[in-house]
Amino acid sequence: MYDNINRLLVVDTDCDATEAIRQIGGELDYSHAAASEPREFLRLIDEFQPTVIFLDLELPRYDGVEALRALAARGCKASIVLTGLADSRVMIATRMIGESKGLAMADCIAKPSDLRDVRAWLTQLRQEDRRINKDSIEDGLNDQQFIAYFQPIISATEGGDWFIDRLEALVRWEHPTLGIVMPDEFIQEAEHFGLIGLLTEQVLSQTLEQLKGWQGAGLDLSCSINVPPSLMIDLEFPDRIAQSITDHRLDPGLISLEMTETATMQDRTTTMDVLARLRVKGIGLSLDDFGTGYSSLTRLYQMPFQEIKIDRSLGMNVPGSREANTIVGSLIELAHNLGLTVCTEGVETRAGLDQLEVMKSDRCQGFFISRAIPPAEVSGFVEQWNADGLASSPTQDVAAVI
Repeated sequence: MYDNINRLLVVDTDCDATEAIRQIGGELDYSHAAASEPREFLRLIDEFQPTVIFLDLELPRYDGVEALRALAARGCKASIVLTGLADSRVMIATRMIGESKGLAMADCIAKPSDLRDVRAWLTQLRQEDRRINKDSIEDGLNDQQFIAYFQPIISATEGGDWFIDRLEALVRWEHPTLGIVMPDEFIQEAEHFGLIGLLTEQVLSQTLEQLKGWQGAGLDLSCSINVPPSLMIDLEFPDRIAQSITDHRLDPGLISLEMTETATMQDRTTTMDVLARLRVKGIGLSLDDFGTGYSSLTRLYQMPFQEIKIDRSLGMNVPGSREANTIVGSLIELAHNLGLTVCTEGVETRAGLDQLEVMKSDRCQGFFISRAIPPAEVSGFVEQWNADGLASSPTQDVAAVI
């Protein structure tokens, strides 16, 4: 009954709104269903397994926040569009709640909904039958289809300029039939099937090889690499990465490992052992997605991090949101008082970058500076930026690169 890969669930008590969204979904070849009360909603989540959900915040007896909690508890991977009559701050706060629970929050659409927006999102969120599973990931690993792309990170100078001195390695799957597959389509599956460690070490190996080449060409760059929770409790990991760095004849200080707070919470004693040994070996440590967890402050003084990365959900709202400005400014001041450097993610406008300069963020990263680019494009981009500064940025129109 539910063979269609695109399945739309509308959760709303407004019959007219529900029917309008379902009609558009049908025109775009979605299977579609609707729910207006909790029991039916939960049944459809389990049985219908929607890929897109239009969720009204103001549900009687079961509001949208409770619905998001239920979706997170079920590990729902559907893209979620929030609708409702609530003011924009409530909508944004609810979206951030969903994001903090790992849900794929697509957008907020105020009621009465513009059906053009509904159609645009349903068009954008339609999926192809990509069939990503354990066998396809293993084939990709065996055939070296997973490629490290690199997103430039800029650092502030005393003279008020910004220059690129670091890159973040971000994996892309160059699939032979699907084209470029983004991480959100395969990282969770790689973790589920126990393949994330192998994937990470392939990306690490590629990054070290690229870094060796850039250093040899006179580009003074360092690289950061995301590390999954499983490697934070692997007591042999520090020796493996140190040996790999030595084999490439690189300075360990050129490598920084990024991990989320979640990665530090599994086995604190073992994690502390791994982190301490990485720092002893001269490898940098960065606490990623800072500002979205619940006990990050404790991690800052208990664990040997050198840097925090302020989460994109905060950085992208600077300078437009007074609340985001206050939080980001406070986090930067706190980190500096603890002797840590700060990289703010989600920089999508020149105004945001200018505000972060005033706040004294040490580094910035985001689409305004550059998307993640293939290795072959790195040298030219870095040389042009460092020669010309902001005038060289090709990503002034953020929408064009997202």
